[in-house]
Amino acid sequence: MKELSQIISENLIFLRKKAGMTQLEFGEKFSYTDKTVSRWENGSIVPSVDVLKQIADYYGVTVDFLINEHHSAHELSVASNKSMTVKNKAIFLGVIDSVIWTVALVIYFTGLSKFKTADPIINIYWITFLWAIPFTFLVTGFFLNKWFSNRRWAYICLSASVWTILLAAFITFLREDIYWFIFIIGVPIQVAIILLMHLRSR
Repeated sequence: MKELSQIISENLIFLRKKAGMTQLEFGEKFSYTDKTVSRWENGSIVPSVDVLKQIADYYGVTVDFLINEHHSAHELSVASNKSMTVKNKAIFLGVIDSVIWTVALVIYFTGLSKFKTADPIINIYWITFLWAIPFTFLVTGFFLNKWFSNRRWAYICLSASVWTILLAAFITFLREDIYWFIFIIGVPIQVAIILLMHLRSR
């Protein structure tokens, strides 16, 4: 039975070559030198669990895939293709976000035909585009948090969704300048998000 270091090294070599990258290019993706990558691939050292998770996320496979032996090249290829790749994830996310904006368009043009005017002041349905922005950030942040170990962009999307929700609420319901203080609500929420981000990173 092969040692774990050898199994991991074979899987890393397979994935790197499948992606058409050199050891130097692969190392740059994760801020490591090609010498370190070489030691991973010859089995002299094993990447930490955190690094294995980052590598798995990058290639769209699971950590379980990296640490388990695949008895043939065909089995290895089939196992890797079963996992959702980064490209497929991006396409899936694009489709989901497109659905949000399509719904906003449908609502807008429904309202436009109802009022029979293009005047944005009369046709209030243009506000649906304003609400589509925070929903897009929320959905994007949710999947980024689910798919990747580095959640920095997920927290950025969460922050953006908070401020755009406040903006949409202000324009939709309040509008008058005296209600500007609604944005103060976003300050403690933003602080909480930043603290949570640092806590999770540790």
